[in-house]
Amino acid sequence: MPSVRFSVAFLGLVVWFTSQNCFASHDDPTVGADSTQGDDKLRQQVEQSIARVFPALVRIQVVWVDYGGGREQKYEASGSGVIISDEGHVVTNHHVAGRASRITVTLASREEIPASLVGTDPLADIAVLKLDLAARKDTSKPIPVAEFGNPEELHVGDRVLAMGSPMALSQSVTMGIVSNMSMIMPDRLMGDFQLDGENVGMLVKWIGHDAQIFPGNSGGPLVNLKGQVVGINEIGVGLGGAIPGDLAKRSVDEIVKNGSVKRSWLGVELQPLLKGMTEDRGVLVAGVIDGSPAAKAGLRPGDVLVSFDSRPVFARFREQLPLVNRQILDLPIGSTVKAVVKRGAEDVTLQITTDAREAARGKQAELKSWGITGSEITTPMAKELRREPKSGVLISSTRAGGAAGEAKPAIVDGDVIVEVGGRPVKSIDDLISITHDLTAGKDDKVPVLVGYERRGERTLTVVSLGPDPEHRVTEVKKAWFPAAYQVLTTPLADALGISGKSGIRITQVFPGTTVEAAGIKVGDIITDIDGDRIPASQPEDLQVFPHMIRQRKIGSKVTLSVVRGNEELKIDVQLPARPPEANELASSKDQAFEFTVREPLFRERVDNRWPADVKGVVIGSVEPGGWAAFAGVHTGDLLQKVDDKAIESVADVKAIMQEITRRRAAHVVFQVRRGIHTLFIEIEPAWPARP
Repeated sequence: MPSVRFSVAFLGLVVWFTSQNCFASHDDPTVGADSTQGDDKLRQQVEQSIARVFPALVRIQVVWVDYGGGREQKYEASGSGVIISDEGHVVTNHHVAGRASRITVTLASREEIPASLVGTDPLADIAVLKLDLAARKDTSKPIPVAEFGNPEELHVGDRVLAMGSPMALSQSVTMGIVSNMSMIMPDRLMGDFQLDGENVGMLVKWIGHDAQIFPGNSGGPLVNLKGQVVGINEIGVGLGGAIPGDLAKRSVDEIVKNGSVKRSWLGVELQPLLKGMTEDRGVLVAGVIDGSPAAKAGLRPGDVLVSFDSRPVFARFREQLPLVNRQILDLPIGSTVKAVVKRGAEDVTLQITTDAREAARGKQAELKSWGITGSEITTPMAKELRREPKSGVLISSTRAGGAAGEAKPAIVDGDVIVEVGGRPVKSIDDLISITHDLTAGKDDKVPVLVGYERRGERTLTVVSLGPDPEHRVTEVKKAWFPAAYQVLTTPLADALGISGKSGIRITQVFPGTTVEAAGIKVGDIITDIDGDRIPASQPEDLQVFPHMIRQRKIGSKVTLSVVRGNEELKIDVQLPARPPEANELASSKDQAFEFTVREPLFRERVDNRWPADVKGVVIGSVEPGGWAAFAGVHTGDLLQKVDDKAIESVADVKAIMQEITRRRAAHVVFQVRRGIHTLFIEIEPAWPARP
């Protein structure tokens, strides 16, 4: 998601907005009959506009993914959109749905429909979804559709409506006026608006308006009083900011037709004319990327580009720059155009042949057995990395303790993997496929020779790929006293009328144990073991009693001196073995859903008062951002069933989850016990493409 100092109206980010909207108040003493008639006309226009667009307004719930810490992490968020075709196409923002792995759309009628991502345009922050109309209950019922209008007909002061689903609430409408038709981000105060490496402000001049918007409004339509979509709401900087409708429609049409937006690339970076420059034409060439079409044509930093494709260009202010950039980006790919630059005192004519503009950032994926996330390397990324060719996989993040991080030398963020097991790695799909070939069917880790590049150096290392070994720690068993207790401190002994005594006081007797069978009760004071005094009289002496117990043999009987009220008793107790700790119990980690299970601890059964016939395994850990965590599985839950199959052991979970992963189930249900409650947790994973 973008790292910016202004807000994006996307529920799931930290946001802020300041705006106002209201009709004129009839309580205002300055309002007369003409004003009242004006209000009635305005209300009629507003109602007509709402009637035309509101039925096509949708709320969008997404599961989107981000990459960090060597893992793919899942999050849930909400945005807005509007239906713009009878086929069920929905326009929204890239930052709402561009990284979505699952999308659900709620119509204004409250009907929920699954949707898929048709394509996305990060540079314009536009994405297009396609509703699964076959999933509707009544497929014969037509869907409502909104139409685009011409934003150039808008003027500062015109009334506009902002429609969307603020805070993921039901669809809503607010009203305001157009405040600015050329709103840009002041770079020195706020910096660039970056989305997946793309500078949105390079292309977009926002329609500024004061119709109130909140988190969740992103992707919703800005509507004129004709009932036409003139913008797509995107940001908030006190004022709302909408992407102009003509720019949005251009992206939408190409995405619907081709699945993506194709643009030309020259490799030239432009900025407005400097304040000290006296030219009344042109735009300043700030930079030229080596090897780019602009560089090959002879364009130089410091040139003033005065005409392009036989059309004059001019930008003295930043508000004028997006139109110049659009003029270049919209050229047909592969076309040769004439560029005239002012260089010194003379004009120079150059011929430039455009290339296709690649995405700023490549596709990312997680490789669990490596403990990394990796990215495709696009041409812009290769230029930034100062490397040719662009093949290889860039390590975008590593997991602490993962195979890549544990290699000697370690593979770290920013390295580029170029070879694995003697096979070249050209793409992320290559790396996934090679990894699968090397590890498929292997229960143990496989050492693999890996070649990677770092700052121009080519280095070799060995990475042990494969599943983490499942093992449990075996510790020497000791005798154990199955009860909870406190130290009989001197003040406590005095208060109980047994001054001079030392030992422990029983606070809980564990059910079904030898202590319960022997007749020990809560409140009993134990002062001696086999005639040996228990020297415990301070709070810090809590370990004295268990230490004395551990000196006895497992299964042996001890005679305890017990004070119970006014009685002094001798009670024989057989000492069982200490129950296993968590690290001694059978456990298993599920890589796909990112959780671990283990056998229940004795103390967990006691504390939760689980009857002996309650079966299941305990969720030992849940990785944040994984599918289990996303669905709401908690550490400490007792997992009793998976897809209605009873769980009695860790082996049961392992076998069932392996089968679920094999068939790539779209829907999995966990039945868990949490405290006194039973929950059914639905998990809907989005599986990666097969290698």
